[in-house]
Amino acid sequence: MFKNYIGLLFIILLSTSCSKKVYTPLTAEVNVVNEDKHKTIELRSIGYGKNKQTALYDSEKKAFEILFFRGVPNTSVETPLIGPNESELMAKHPQYFDSFFKGKYRSFIMSTYEAAPPQKKKGITSVVSDIKINILSLKKDLEDKGIIRKFGF
Repeated sequence: MFKNYIGLLFIILLSTSCSKKVYTPLTAEVNVVNEDKHKTIELRSIGYGKNKQTALYDSEKKAFEILFFRGVPNTSVETPLIGPNESELMAKHPQYFDSFFKGKYRSFIMSTYEAAPPQKKKGITSVVSDIKINILSLKKDLEDKGIIRKFGF
């Protein structure tokens, strides 16, 4: 009986250790391409994932995270839309950010296109995409949901 448990444990360990895990780099590779002051902003973002779809999602998510928590120098969104304390703010409003990154963010994207062909290296796909975001309606949504104050940050 003891041998059966050891055999089962060995099989479980062997099967879980052989699964391929994809670790994407933690980066903030987002640059401004174009801006219509206080209305829209077009950002070039690099995303990583196990396939093209997850890399594109990562690219779009990074663009919003930069707008929310870092800001984009030399634009109308130079200061973060929400604030620099990312983990604290996400913990304070978990329902908003969960629903936002599960799909609501798409309603603020006016267009997305690949700026370069996807690259695959060591099992990780990278996508460079240009994302045009309606920051006017994004700010309005953040105000309506009580994430930021009205008439300012």
